[in-house]
Amino acid sequence: MEVFAMGNLRLLIFLIASVWRHLPFVAAPIGYLAFAGPVHHGLVMGALFGLSGHLTRLVATGIRLRFFPHKLSHGSARFATMDELAATGLFKPGGVLLGRAHGRMVRYSGHGHLLTFAPTRSGKGVGCVIPNLLSWEKSAIVTDIKGENFAITHAHRRTLGPVYAMAPFAEDGESARYNPFDFIRICTHYELDDARLIAEMLVTPEQAEANHWEREARTLITGLVLYIRRQCLVGKRNPAYLRELLMEDQEGFELVIQRMSNSDIDTVARIARGFSQKEAKERSAVISTAQAATAVFDSEPLAKLTEWSDFDLEELKEKTGTLYIIVPPEHLEAYRPFMRLMVGLSMAAMTRRGTSKPNHVLFLLDELPALGYMRPIEEGIGYMAGYGAKLWLFVQDLNQLEKVYPKARSMIANCAVRQAFNVQDSGTARLLSDMLGVTTVKVKSQGRSSPLPMNLLPVAFHSGLFETARPLMTPDEVSTLSRDQQLLFVEGLHGMVTRKLRYFDWQEWQLRRRAQ
Repeated sequence: MEVFAMGNLRLLIFLIASVWRHLPFVAAPIGYLAFAGPVHHGLVMGALFGLSGHLTRLVATGIRLRFFPHKLSHGSARFATMDELAATGLFKPGGVLLGRAHGRMVRYSGHGHLLTFAPTRSGKGVGCVIPNLLSWEKSAIVTDIKGENFAITHAHRRTLGPVYAMAPFAEDGESARYNPFDFIRICTHYELDDARLIAEMLVTPEQAEANHWEREARTLITGLVLYIRRQCLVGKRNPAYLRELLMEDQEGFELVIQRMSNSDIDTVARIARGFSQKEAKERSAVISTAQAATAVFDSEPLAKLTEWSDFDLEELKEKTGTLYIIVPPEHLEAYRPFMRLMVGLSMAAMTRRGTSKPNHVLFLLDELPALGYMRPIEEGIGYMAGYGAKLWLFVQDLNQLEKVYPKARSMIANCAVRQAFNVQDSGTARLLSDMLGVTTVKVKSQGRSSPLPMNLLPVAFHSGLFETARPLMTPDEVSTLSRDQQLLFVEGLHGMVTRKLRYFDWQEWQLRRRAQ
């Protein structure tokens, strides 16, 4: 009843405003009628009748809009409301921190993956990675390009569980160690696939589809890895020895292939015999490709930290722990195979059988396209959530992602949360504008006409509203959002503009820091 009364009140206000707005046009003819002679009475009465028809139309329009609202014919896009955010659980404690809205923390507690568009030096670390490493209470795996995330968060993460920082450039020489060959489940029917994954991560393809030389190099490395893991001395079962074998001279490498051909491991022997049957020129090209892929292990610090293992990747899904993979930006290109290897094996470890209640693991993968095309990433978006893993992918812009991943649009669509701030790329701005959608706006037009000079007696007055389509935000408006604002898209909700986080302004962090 209250709602009905309120609606009628609004209608009454609308009618009064309409009459008040057009009162001069009623008063003018009446005044003229009072002082004019009979000759002009017909003209004035006609004007009054015309005006009454106009007012009747306005009243009818008001009634129609009140009781029969017009549908948004050109689009119904809008921003999510605070009530909708609350109803979806985005204000509940726990989950991944995304930003602030209406003075409250926005958190995502769903099982889907996340994608952030943000250029360099735009606040990804202080606004996304660091706040979540300080608030996420389960396992995390982080690609830490500058080492800042580790420096700020490792003390807190140690209160939750063990912390492993694989840092070949650590100034103190202290780094966690992990031998990728320990990932292979030897003497099982999984060992070939495990070795093949190592080879795939080491050989970075120029495009999503590996070319002939890259595929053959992967096959050769697969055979060598299995041979080393199964038949070489314990102290040589590591990537550094793989590099050593590949750098043998022609005669020495032929002896390696001969020993592999005589192996009692069928897969190793088959790969070696297949390699021997190739022409000399092709063998040389394959070896060169494999050598380029393993050149990173010429680094003495990296050779040492992959010599043996301090931890098991599968432990991270059994109990809370944190793995930082730290490589300075100036060495990112050279150490890309190492980072690909660690990320790829970490993801694969999450899918192995283990506890019936796996610990949820958050992957914070900064500068993802810089690692090159990774099949586990592209495919993992579809199935990793089922194993308790949550991927958060950070890219600079749409163009960068599409250059590496041909199915980039599908990856974006399959992420439950899309975030963007400080957008500078026009293609990314257009994509975000399209994601926000199109809304219907009303444009007002009005005018009057009169056959008499100086419009002394208006005989026709017309005004109206017409509807047209407009993007909820144009690409230009997306690009010019203030530096403390961001766009958020959460599955099941309209897009929203929220505030970015900065961990050093976060009250909970300040209290925690004082306590430490």
